[in-house]
Amino acid sequence: MIKKILYIINILFTLLLVGSYVSALVPPDKLPYISLLTYIYPLLLIINIAFIILWLFLKWSYILIPLVAILIKVGYINQLYASHLFFSKHEVLTTNTNIKILSYNVCGFAYNAQNREEKRELEDSIFNYISSIKPEIIAFQDYFSYKDRKSIHWRIVNNLGYKYYYISEVGKKQLSGNAIYSKHPIIQSGLLFPAKKNSNSYVFADIEMDEATILRVINLHLASYKLIKQEKEIFEEFQKGNAKEALDKNFKTIVRKLIEANKKRSYEVKELQPIIEHSAERIVVLGDFNDNPFSYTYRELSKGMIDAFTEKGEGFGTTYNGSLPVQRIDYILVDKDYFKVGGFQRDKLNYSDHYPITATLYLNRAGEVNP
Repeated sequence: MIKKILYIINILFTLLLVGSYVSALVPPDKLPYISLLTYIYPLLLIINIAFIILWLFLKWSYILIPLVAILIKVGYINQLYASHLFFSKHEVLTTNTNIKILSYNVCGFAYNAQNREEKRELEDSIFNYISSIKPEIIAFQDYFSYKDRKSIHWRIVNNLGYKYYYISEVGKKQLSGNAIYSKHPIIQSGLLFPAKKNSNSYVFADIEMDEATILRVINLHLASYKLIKQEKEIFEEFQKGNAKEALDKNFKTIVRKLIEANKKRSYEVKELQPIIEHSAERIVVLGDFNDNPFSYTYRELSKGMIDAFTEKGEGFGTTYNGSLPVQRIDYILVDKDYFKVGGFQRDKLNYSDHYPITATLYLNRAGEVNP
């Protein structure tokens, strides 16, 4: 009797696991509640693995259902935990053309800063970090800088040599929004949708790497959850094992915000797809997607692209520096026909609510196509 009850419970969690796969196939505005399953995929995976181990000792024939469910999307595991041991990688294309790109949501250089002095310290720390890793291209999200000679913008341009840049919002005294800095000439740049002049925007820059190579970098900051501090604390209660305390709070509000953000991102994806698919330039799509790699957002934007993390990352790829269980939400995606990934790095720095990610790319010359 106990075995049958456990088996029924196992079937329930297996169905939820399969439901998380379905959520990546259907726009969240069509099945809003199903879209929430993407957030608990890691938990559902662990539970089904636990049942497989349990059935090894209790009843072998019951292993089949959870095992098949996991194998249906076994590649998801590499999205959660990158490992070269179990997932083969393409060989690196050895050309002289390689590009190092940094993507970083810097939280306005104000993460946990209480005053201007603390904000300046964060700017200095991030400036020193950029100086140490020496990327050729920088993509910032949630960026803010003044224009004076002490500002991080002035120092990036004049001290580090990023003479070419595009920033989505330019005022008389300050700069903000999404930003792209480059050591190579930017021959064209702008907002993909000029009406979206805010922190959640899409900017692009066509960068001339050499006479024969134009690289288009699309820097995205997709719709966020807009959770307030008290709502984020609910997830902290869950992490501490205090489920009752968490549920006693206004959990329904959080669910509503998650669903609304999922819907907004599905609309944003529909706007972006035609631009990405029909661009003649070699494309790099990067930034803060505010969504996990098991989501509809990621599935649609990564079509025809290589994910730098799954290609060359190692271990868990969490990029959000906070308590929300959203795993990896920052990405560097590259056109699979023109690039191979030589390296990927995520640095766990406490300078923002996101961690910076860096990819080294190998670029085919004109007319070459990766096998």
